[in-house]
Amino acid sequence: MNTVRLLLSLAAILSIRLIDAAADIRKTLPVRQPSATVEGLKNSMASALAAACSKTLLAPFDTLKTVQQCHRSSGKALSMIEASKLIMARPKGFREFYAGLGVAVVGSMPSVGLYFGVYSYCKRRFRPLFDSLEQSNNDSSRGVAFTLTILTSAAVGNTVASFSRVPYEVVKQKLQTGLYSSTWEALVSMARQEGVRAFFPLGSVSIQMLRDIPYAMATLLSYEILKDSVGRPWKDRGMNGSLVDALTGALAGGIGSYVTNPMDVIKTRLQTDVATYSGSIFYCAQLTWEEGGPMAFLRGSVPRLLHKIPANGAFFLFYEFFRTVLRVESATEVS
Repeated sequence: MNTVRLLLSLAAILSIRLIDAAADIRKTLPVRQPSATVEGLKNSMASALAAACSKTLLAPFDTLKTVQQCHRSSGKALSMIEASKLIMARPKGFREFYAGLGVAVVGSMPSVGLYFGVYSYCKRRFRPLFDSLEQSNNDSSRGVAFTLTILTSAAVGNTVASFSRVPYEVVKQKLQTGLYSSTWEALVSMARQEGVRAFFPLGSVSIQMLRDIPYAMATLLSYEILKDSVGRPWKDRGMNGSLVDALTGALAGGIGSYVTNPMDVIKTRLQTDVATYSGSIFYCAQLTWEEGGPMAFLRGSVPRLLHKIPANGAFFLFYEFFRTVLRVESATEVS
């Protein structure tokens, strides 16, 4: 517990320093309007760095979520305490909470960078449609255009990035469930057993997309709406802009995580136990339902929320900070 408190304290101190630094940078940097391509590249770099920072801060909750979701028992799910005991009982003790962190960070940086780079590029390309409808002075038309711009951009960005996420997600989850003791052991053993197929289990790409695309759409739409409806009034009242970004990002991440938890349960099981489900999304869903009914699809939702809410808050805090440093912060608004 003392270690956890220390990590949380360090995270809080780092967040406060980033908030202050971002506020100072905003006062000195000029406003620029880069091309869609340049903006996409800069957002890609900012999001990759933000992903590395946020995943490092919240790795233990991601491990707890994976252990809970992989547990198979008729009608009985692992509690967070029980999952924690299973993790602590492993050879490396507390360090097991950070199993798979290295591969998660290395793997997430290019995939998240690709995702946000494409998302930013698409927003700029789809904006003419939004701007033309906005001139109609019809609130309903503006709302529909805004929603379509965000949803379409998020869907395109995540479709491109989902395929690249599968290999590191598979390796990370096998490390989190204790199947391997090190990343190198996992990579070598998986490659020897099944070759490239080991990193792309049957059904893994489709379920990755089935989870990630709705998650991205729900999270980014919530984030953009909250920035406009809640964030701007808070900023107008003098609240620190970076803190507002973190709070709205955390809330948006919670919304996106909860509504897509059923798909996350199926994704985790398919990627960690190929033999049982034979890569079938439908069969995996059927067996999961038989184990515990609809509540079985909410397994791991508590640690996932405990991971995703602060992780998204941290991610958007770092993301907005790095965008400010790269001088794209003011050029990426959709509305």
